[in-house]
Amino acid sequence: MDSRDKMVKKHHSLALEDWRNLKINGICDIRGFDESSVALESEDGRIYVEGTGLKIESLEKEGGIVIISGDISGVFRATGEKGKRGFFGKLFGG
Repeated sequence: MDSRDKMVKKHHSLALEDWRNLKINGICDIRGFDESSVALESEDGRIYVEGTGLKIESLEKEGGIVIISGDISGVFRATGEKGKRGFFGKLFGG
């Protein structure tokens, strides 16, 4: 079996419940977090979560599943264009 056959792209999805609980699939890494923001890395780029009182409740590394709770005000995907991300681009270098 070729090494390219072993590289399977992770499925990406997210589920937001009552703006208080967020479950995201397809995450490779957590790039940074605090009570007001979480920066996640997926195979398709960075995903940013904004809010207040944010907590990472669960991280399932093998499945790439992250569960975040708190008062979630927004979920954003980085476009890959440097300098276009404003606050988070400066904060996390994206």
